[in-house]
Amino acid sequence: MDIQQLREEQELILSQVDNAIALFDRSQHLVLFNQKLAQMWGLSISYLREQPHFTEVFTSVVKQRYWSRSQYKQLREIMETADNKGLVLDVEQANGVYLEVSTTVTSNGGRLFTFRDVTRDRQALLDAAWMQANLNAEVKRLRFLLGLNERLQNSENLQEIAQFALNYLMSAMNSAFGDVKVINGEGEERQAAVLSNHISSQFIATYDPPEIDRMSEMLTEGIPYGEGLLWSVVETGKPLFVEDYYQHPQAVAAFHHPGIGQLGIFPIPATDGKIIGVLTLESRSLQKLQKAPHQDMLLAACRALGVAIERAQAQDNLRRMNEYLERASQLKSEFLASMSHELRTPLNSILGFSDLLLRQGKSLKERQVNYATAIYNSGKHLLDLINDILDLSKIEAGKTQLDLQMVSVHALCHDCLAMIQPRADKKRLTLSVEVDASLNKALLDERRTRQILVNLLSNAVKFTPEAGSVKLVGRLAYGSQITGDYRPDRSAINTSTPYLCLEVQDSGIGIPESKWHLLFHPFQQVDSSLTRRHDGTGLGLALTKRLAELHGGTVSFQSTEGVGSTFRVWLPLTEMRHSFKSQSEATESQNAREQPKQESVNAQRVLVVEDQPYNQALISEMLELSGYAVELICDGGSMMSAISSPLVTPQNLPDLILMDIQLPEVDGLELIGQLKAHSVWQQVPVVAITAMAMPGDRDRCLAAGADAYLTKPLDLDKVIATLKSLLDADVVSG
Repeated sequence: MDIQQLREEQELILSQVDNAIALFDRSQHLVLFNQKLAQMWGLSISYLREQPHFTEVFTSVVKQRYWSRSQYKQLREIMETADNKGLVLDVEQANGVYLEVSTTVTSNGGRLFTFRDVTRDRQALLDAAWMQANLNAEVKRLRFLLGLNERLQNSENLQEIAQFALNYLMSAMNSAFGDVKVINGEGEERQAAVLSNHISSQFIATYDPPEIDRMSEMLTEGIPYGEGLLWSVVETGKPLFVEDYYQHPQAVAAFHHPGIGQLGIFPIPATDGKIIGVLTLESRSLQKLQKAPHQDMLLAACRALGVAIERAQAQDNLRRMNEYLERASQLKSEFLASMSHELRTPLNSILGFSDLLLRQGKSLKERQVNYATAIYNSGKHLLDLINDILDLSKIEAGKTQLDLQMVSVHALCHDCLAMIQPRADKKRLTLSVEVDASLNKALLDERRTRQILVNLLSNAVKFTPEAGSVKLVGRLAYGSQITGDYRPDRSAINTSTPYLCLEVQDSGIGIPESKWHLLFHPFQQVDSSLTRRHDGTGLGLALTKRLAELHGGTVSFQSTEGVGSTFRVWLPLTEMRHSFKSQSEATESQNAREQPKQESVNAQRVLVVEDQPYNQALISEMLELSGYAVELICDGGSMMSAISSPLVTPQNLPDLILMDIQLPEVDGLELIGQLKAHSVWQQVPVVAITAMAMPGDRDRCLAAGADAYLTKPLDLDKVIATLKSLLDADVVSG
């Protein structure tokens, strides 16, 4: 085979290779190439066949401006330092073609070059990098929106939300500083108070420390209405962009500095469109703020900040309202406590002395007995009114707990009917009771349920004309049966829930439908005029409703004017929403005396600490009639002196102390605490007596160390029973 044929076959083989090939011998002359090499740089085949020198070839490439001189120089430097393992060099040509240049040393000292066009691969990498950058930016945006939404839902810290939004926006908008301000006040009294701000180190480096301090002070104090550019944004609701804030005539004096460049002020709207805040961003970027990317994120952040500010303001208003209502409730409680004490103190004497007179009925004339009875009944009526007011106040304050026990429904209904029988007899009313035979016992607060029935029966008797009828019915019913009644509330009713339905039917005057809305509201009566024939305060039905709701139930009624009414109380048998057990027994057991005392051979001595003369006389009379010896102390200071007296010994101690709580100089709670802390006096049982009877009074007295607790007006039988139980227990322990 001749040389020409061999050359042609080599060229045929090399033409099938995808890359450009160039082989230089030891003297750096081109001895072998393919057509792709000629095509890549526009070199003629005949020129290349003349075996030009390496330098000539690449000088031509540089001359045609495919490569730069520095690229050619870099290639030569690498060739001179590279070992036999070869090298790889990436070259971006002036025509936009990317080449991967690889070279290896041949066995005879020559050098083989391969030039691979990687433009498509490089573009794919660039496209991928661009897509990745966009994806990263979108992920960052979505994380920002997600984080903002999470903070709106889970955080009540407005400053945290504002700072989170500010950090992202300053980074996205290339801002040197930014802040979020909240608009407070109304009209010309408005002020822009800074909620959150952030200053970059670049911005701080621009200013002297005194100027930074002056700016911070201005932000802390807030910007008053009319000062600065932000108020035009508040008024118009449109963002404002300033390219040179330093030169603007309305620039805030504290921020008037040549270092401040572009400024953007963005409105923060409430849900109704009112501007309740502004977002300020300063930028050092050459790109104008209004043309910067992430504008959608900026608007989303402003809307989110508006929601957060509005919610915070609503919560602040709610907090202030709650504080006001709590204070009002406290004042009401204090008023009720004071009125309770002021009313119960004289009432104690009225009921006590009338009771004593009635107990000595044999020595009184019939007319005097009638007078004493009238006084006692009137006092009891007044006490009932006071108790209704206090009960309603306790329930509304959430301080009433139920003592739930299994109660016989039959016995309860018959007892309540028996209590109301004397009133019905005076009007010649027919009373009847009908209790479902399937009802045995139910989980109820017996005292409160009795209160409900007595209220309803009393109303029925009061508003039923003479010779009418009143009927009490107890039956098992289901929620579906309530639908036909009128209810004062619209609470949800489970139609499948079984209820104990206690209803009172009467043939009374009935209630016009136009007045139904007045029922079950405190101090409201169907006829509240001065000429009404029926007395009362309008508390009975309101109290009945609250007590039913405490049991998890409801009330309803039906009424026809001139025909009669039926009032129903529905108490669930499967669920009690306020199943609280009374803690009175546990508390009394915890505070019971543990110190022994010797039994007196004479009449048991009771020390009465009471400042009111009438109460002193009444209690003394009550105790002496029951065989006790009574000693009196009239104020807290004297009792304190008696406690600390060195003359007191275990032998001359009283057997029991009746301690009034409201005393001059030193109150009863303090005295009880001193007694129980004294090594000698602590063995004497103490009964606390108060006319306040407000929520928590009993617990406070027992916590102070009292062994028992009584409220005024005093019930003689209850007083004697309490004293007897304590003194008998003392004798047994002695």
